[in-house]
Order: sequence, then structure tokens, then C-alpha cells
Amino acid sequence: MFERLFLATFLIASVALANAQAPAAPGKPLPPGPVVPKIKATCTQCHDTGRISEQHLTRPQWSGELKKMEGLGAEIPDADRSAILDYLTRNFGPPKDAAKPPAKKPASAAN
Repeated sequence: MFERLFLATFLIASVALANAQAPAAPGKPLPPGPVVPKIKATCTQCHDTGRISEQHLTRPQWSGELKKMEGLGAEIPDADRSAILDYLTRNFGPPKDAAKPPAKKPASAAN
């Protein structure tokens, strides 16, 4: 009985881990840039490019993501870090209109 339960638990855990770490479909192509090959070599070993292109982060947030990925095993050379952050921020930063606060109504427009 214990052996069956252990085997079933092991198989379920193995399948779950394999699916969590397996790269999915290639995803959306990255915009051209001089660091794209380095980003593909570093980032797409564990996930597809869609994981990058779906996010719209500030430079500090992207920096945090890079640190997080390094903690998970990604190797990002210090010499490439700034160029990678520039690329990610330029191509996948927050939307331009997101930084603007909503326009205030003039006091005379209030009822």
C-alpha cells in the first residue's frame, strides 16, 4: 500500500515539475537589438519569449527580475547586465500613457 502511494505521489510530482520547467512554444519574437542573442541564450533556456514580451516593467523591476532569475540559475554576465536592462526597458517597459496621472477637472467644472 505504502509503495503504491509513494509511486503515485512521485509520478504526479515528476510530471508537475517537468511541465513547470519545460519551455512552451517559442512565443512572440523579440524586437531586434544587439543583445537579443544573449537574452535568448540566457532567458529561453527555461521559458519562452512570451514570458518576457507579456511583461511591461520599469528598469528597477526588470533588474529585480534578472536578480530573481539568477537566483534560479540563470547566468547573466555583469558586462551584459546594463545592455540587457536597456533593451528590456525600452521594448518591454511600462506603457507610455501609464506614467501620466489622470487629468484633473478644473474647479469651475464641478457641479
